[in-house]
Amino acid sequence: MLFFLLVPLGTALICLIVRGPRALGYATLAGSAATALWVAALVAGAAHGSVYFSRGGTFYCDSLSAYILMIIALLSAAASIYSIEYMAAELKAGAITPRGLRYYYFLLNLFIFTMMLVPISNNLALLWIAIEATTLVSALLVGIYRKRKSIEAAWKYIVLCTVGITFALLGTFIIYYAGAGVVPGGPGEAGTLNWTSLLPVAAALNPATVRLAFILIMVGYGTKAGLAPVHNWLPDAHSEAPTPVSALLSGILLNCAFYGIMRFAVIAKAACGQIFVQDIMAAFGMTSIVIAGTFMLIQKNAKRLLAYSSIEHMGIICLSFGIGGVYGLYAALLHILNHALGKPLMFFVTGRIHSTCHSVETEEVSGFLKMSPLTGALGFAGIMALAGAPPFNIFLSEFLMLKGLAAGAHWCMMAIFLGASGFVFYGLLKDFGGMFLGRPKEEKTELSGQTENRPGNPQGGNWWPASLMMLTLGAGLLALGLFTPAVLDKLITSSMNIIGLGT
Repeated sequence: MLFFLLVPLGTALICLIVRGPRALGYATLAGSAATALWVAALVAGAAHGSVYFSRGGTFYCDSLSAYILMIIALLSAAASIYSIEYMAAELKAGAITPRGLRYYYFLLNLFIFTMMLVPISNNLALLWIAIEATTLVSALLVGIYRKRKSIEAAWKYIVLCTVGITFALLGTFIIYYAGAGVVPGGPGEAGTLNWTSLLPVAAALNPATVRLAFILIMVGYGTKAGLAPVHNWLPDAHSEAPTPVSALLSGILLNCAFYGIMRFAVIAKAACGQIFVQDIMAAFGMTSIVIAGTFMLIQKNAKRLLAYSSIEHMGIICLSFGIGGVYGLYAALLHILNHALGKPLMFFVTGRIHSTCHSVETEEVSGFLKMSPLTGALGFAGIMALAGAPPFNIFLSEFLMLKGLAAGAHWCMMAIFLGASGFVFYGLLKDFGGMFLGRPKEEKTELSGQTENRPGNPQGGNWWPASLMMLTLGAGLLALGLFTPAVLDKLITSSMNIIGLGT
């Protein structure tokens, strides 16, 4: 089971030796492809009910683990494809040095390794270590350009997430304390912090102790997952990181942190009852949706706007878990995948806008659909998907969430969500609509013509592999809005049975 972890580690070391931007990119792509193939085998087994253990139970893979691993493998391959031309263009433009490029690919593969370690960690202490490791590695990627704003964003990211995740560490210690006298073998039992050891005895844990632990977990891992009001690092980090890194931060990293919340929620539900867990998660989710929707109205930078969109969608996932029941859980798990497809696509589109127009300020870019029809069309479709418009995938998961709200008679929350969704729709369409539609600004059109053959320009560079990848993501947004493949449905259904909040 652990073989696929060696691939990104080995690829990271290779990237310290290999020279040449394309060689580095293709080495990373080969490693991502090999990892994806290995993960596909795990996903196929987990979809049919297989559960894997390794190293005495320290590592564990069930259908929920496989579901997150599938998303990590998919988007890691997409980011690897996109990085080849994007980072080559950044090198040519002088934004990064050849040495910095090697460190970028080294850290990118190390980042993939740390994220893949998260969903297979059965030991809750190892889970915390893996999530903290993703912070340290990705912070170096955020500041890779070594500009004042990127370094400031990296430090803000490290400080806020490290402080936040300290609460999660304290919550983990308290869970250990709660289980020390219950798990067979007492405090010396090696499996005390193994999730599979705690789950069978979770109902016997002290409810007051577990309540405190879960609140700390929600604050700690919620900070890393971008849940408001502990979300402040996210807009700066997403806007300053290289575009492929922003895609991974939004599409995968936030889900890795939320995975930690899901595992603890199962224990807390058994010990404290599902109402306590669902109320806490619904409160965090609704707060995130409202705050993100409000701030999206005043953003003038496309990447910051997408960052606040990520906060909103993580709020939708958290709220769906808070609703519980069949509709809520299915909506939450499906939305994890839906958002993981839509948000990286939009970051990739934004990267191309920057390569062509040398800006992602919403007031400085106009008519990109005419400048680059394919990328512009994909971008407009991506925005409509993120706004929750039919027939795209996010509409389906949000509709299921609304059915869950209606089934539970949560009319007040439904009204607030619909109102905030109106803000989100207007904020996205107001800014991105202007960037994609209308007449290209004269000075930007001239600048685009002057850089026709620049590798970072989608009009003139060898962008077809990235274009094909982006087209595939766009097709996924539409396809998953129309039907759910049988394998995906089995993974989600099996994961629902593991979480079991209100089912």
